[in-house]
Amino acid sequence: MEKLKRNFTVPDGYVVKFVAYITVDGKRLYAKTYGKRAWPILVKAE
Repeated sequence: MEKLKRNFTVPDGYVVKFVAYITVDGKRLYAKTYGKRAWPILVKAE
C-alpha cells in the first residue's frame, strides 16, 4: 500500500483522484464551499 502525506492509506489496486464536487444523499457538495480545492476519492485502477 502507498501512503500519502495526510495519513490517507491507498489500498493496492486503487488510485486517488481529486474532484471538485461529490454527491452525498442526492446533494452536491462543492469542495470550494468547505475551503478545499478538491475532494480526494478512491477509484479502482485500470
